[in-house]
Amino acid sequence: MMKAIKLLLLAALTFSLALLSAEGWVLNSDVNVTLTQSAFSDNWTGSELSNITWVASSNSSAQKQMADWLNNRTTLKLAFGQTHLQKTDSLGIKYWQEPDKTTDKIDLESLFKFTLQKWVDPYAALRFESQFLDESDATLTRIVNPMLFTESAGIMKTFLETEKNHLSLRLGGAVRERLNRDEMNLTTNERELVTTVDGGLEAVAEFKHILRLANASFNSKFWAYQALFNSKSDDLNNDWKALDYVWENILTTKLWGFLSANLTFELRYEKEAIDEIQWKQILGLGFTYTLF
Repeated sequence: MMKAIKLLLLAALTFSLALLSAEGWVLNSDVNVTLTQSAFSDNWTGSELSNITWVASSNSSAQKQMADWLNNRTTLKLAFGQTHLQKTDSLGIKYWQEPDKTTDKIDLESLFKFTLQKWVDPYAALRFESQFLDESDATLTRIVNPMLFTESAGIMKTFLETEKNHLSLRLGGAVRERLNRDEMNLTTNERELVTTVDGGLEAVAEFKHILRLANASFNSKFWAYQALFNSKSDDLNNDWKALDYVWENILTTKLWGFLSANLTFELRYEKEAIDEIQWKQILGLGFTYTLF
C-alpha cells in the first residue's frame, strides 16, 4: 500500500515541479487518500470478516497563455486502490488473501488552444492513458500496460469561463494507438507486443463548478468517440464501429482541515469490451493535501 502511494505522490510531484521552472503557469495539484477498515476478534460469533480498502488519487493541472494566440492546459489524473480481505480456510483458520485492485488510472492530457478571438477556436491535443499494474494474466503482472495514445485536432468553444464555472465543448478528429505488451497470440499461444491503430471522430464536453459555501467542487467530463477505421478490422467483428463514451463526475468537498469527502461516479460504454453500459461509484472519506 505505502509503495503505491509513494509512487503516486512521486508522479504528482514530478509533474508539478517540472513546471515550476517556467513562469506564468497557473498550477493546481492535490493528493487524496481514503481508507476503510474493519476488524473482528477470533471469537466473533457473526460471519463478518476483517477487511481494509484504500484509495489514493491525485489531480493536477497547469495552464498558461503561452502567446496571444496560444493557450496550453495540461492535466494529470492518477488513482490507485486495493481491497484486502480476510478469509477462512477449511479448518476455520482465518488468513489474509492477496489484495484485489479496485482502482487504477493514469490519464495525462495536454490541450493546445489557438485563441484567435473567433466564435470557435482550433485546438490540438495529446493524451496518454494507462494503469499502474496490469493483472489481466494471473501469472504475470506488468507495470504501465496497456498504453493508449490519442492525437486529436479540431475546433472548440468555451461557453463559460469564470472564477467559479467552466463549460467547454470540442469536436474534432482523432487517431489512437493502443499498445499491449502481453496480448495473447491464439496461433502460437504466446504473449507478444501488439499495436492497434484506429481513427475517427471525437467529442469532449467539460464542466466545472466551485461551491464556495460548501467548500466543494464538481467536475464533469463527457467523452465520445466514433471509430471510422481500424488497423485490425479484418481480424475483428464490427464491434469496433460502435460509439464509445465515458461520462465521469467527481464531487470533492473539504470538511475540516485536511479532512475531505469525495464522490466519483462514472458511466462507460465500449462494445469491444462488453456490450453493456458499465458504471463505477466510489465514495470516500479521507485526507486531502493541496500541493498548489
